[in-house]
Amino acid sequence: MRSPIYNLIVYRNAQLKYSDILKDLEGFDDWLRSLGVPVRPADRAHGSIRKLESAQQAFLSGSPQANGVSKSDYIFGLTEALELRDVYCAFRDHPPHHLRERLTRALSGPHLPEAETIKNRDGRNVMFELALGAEWALNGASVDLIEPDLGLKMAERYYLVACKRPEHDHGIRAAVRDAASQLRSALARTPINHFGIIAVSLGRILNRGNTYFSGDYEQLSELLNGLMSLHRPNWRTTDFHPQNIAIIFYAQTPADWGEGLYRLSAMRIMEARGEYSDIHRNLESDLRELYGVPA
Repeated sequence: MRSPIYNLIVYRNAQLKYSDILKDLEGFDDWLRSLGVPVRPADRAHGSIRKLESAQQAFLSGSPQANGVSKSDYIFGLTEALELRDVYCAFRDHPPHHLRERLTRALSGPHLPEAETIKNRDGRNVMFELALGAEWALNGASVDLIEPDLGLKMAERYYLVACKRPEHDHGIRAAVRDAASQLRSALARTPINHFGIIAVSLGRILNRGNTYFSGDYEQLSELLNGLMSLHRPNWRTTDFHPQNIAIIFYAQTPADWGEGLYRLSAMRIMEARGEYSDIHRNLESDLRELYGVPA
């Protein structure tokens, strides 16, 4: 029988509203300057904002084209602009020294996901860390930007999170092992109410940048279930710290159902080691509370 934590469903399915995102991003450049992060109009972040502005212009004019480019071509830029908005809204009051280096890296990389290579993918890798932390912070959690990547503070427990974004499906096993190694070092110095989580983004695997997901939430959910079942045996021999308790498979993807552009998210959680126990039950309770999911 599958453990209850395996069946935990967390998802967000948000339609992109161009004007709202642009309004939320007012002050973004001033924030970067206050952090000491270079403001580069040609970087990936500002490229996505320009796409958002063009899409808004096309929307207001009722035209299917903006500057000669179809609205559908904006889908990845728009999704990244929404991710950028989350990070800005969640962390604009965070101490600068926690953000400066990480945000500078997160804004780097090619404008188009399809142009991403092993040499220039650091920006989107780091943005996954910030965006996941922002998602939790915007849901009301206290999030720290600490090593290995994130700290999630709940009422009675603290979770250290190592984030990975593998390039290919066959890279998931190595990503889990690398994250487990990071958490072994971090958890060795923590109290007994601190636990480790490995968060694996499937974004790069599911979307190379030249196609996007066209299914509904249930189909995305089943896809994550299948990947979790396929890869679970691969980490049974991984050397996890006893307090490293879970692995998250996380997917966030643009979606288009003919009613506009959406950002579709799904999450699956599985025990890293051992069987489902009280520590996993506590994690399930904490995440359900965080996301407002009924028990």
